[in-house]
Amino acid sequence: MKKEIEKKYVVNYFPKDLEIKNVLEIEQAFIYRDIRTIVRVRKIQNKKSNNIEYIYTVKTKGDIENDKESILASAYETESYIKEEEFNQLIKNKISKIIKKTRLIIPIDNNLKVEIYIYKDYLQDLITAEVEFPSEDIANTFQKPKWLGEEIKYKELSNWRLSNMEKEEWMNKITKEMIENNRKIILELKENEEI
Repeated sequence: MKKEIEKKYVVNYFPKDLEIKNVLEIEQAFIYRDIRTIVRVRKIQNKKSNNIEYIYTVKTKGDIENDKESILASAYETESYIKEEEFNQLIKNKISKIIKKTRLIIPIDNNLKVEIYIYKDYLQDLITAEVEFPSEDIANTFQKPKWLGEEIKYKELSNWRLSNMEKEEWMNKITKEMIENNRKIILELKENEEI
């Protein structure tokens, strides 16, 4: 089980010289939730190789003691590959809306990467960026690139929350300027055939 340490950001603009290492199409839904655990299933299609993977993910949050010194972790994540038939069966029992999004993977300094998410369907015009860190120290000293904007409160626009919102709800959590900027970024990426 790995500890998940992430920060989520607004995307201010998309520099033309950024290297997009990969483009993934994702379809996901949640199938279980309690006070400490959430279970998700995902279909991920790699646009470059056209390979499709199905993943079953368990996230466990809060107050997990690693040893007697009470080192605590806020989130742990375990992923397992499943078959297409299992994915199709599990998603029938979803407890959330299905989220569809495109993930752009962009390498940045210090062996880190930014994952930009361009949401679809009822989440159209929403873009977020996430950076995952190998340690809390690195996360705390991270200097974000200028093209990334303000940090988003992670829980406000978490995938779990988004999967239970109507369009008006999530749109009320961000500014009209952000939506207009997101539309501009999406248009530029489509014109350059990045997505």
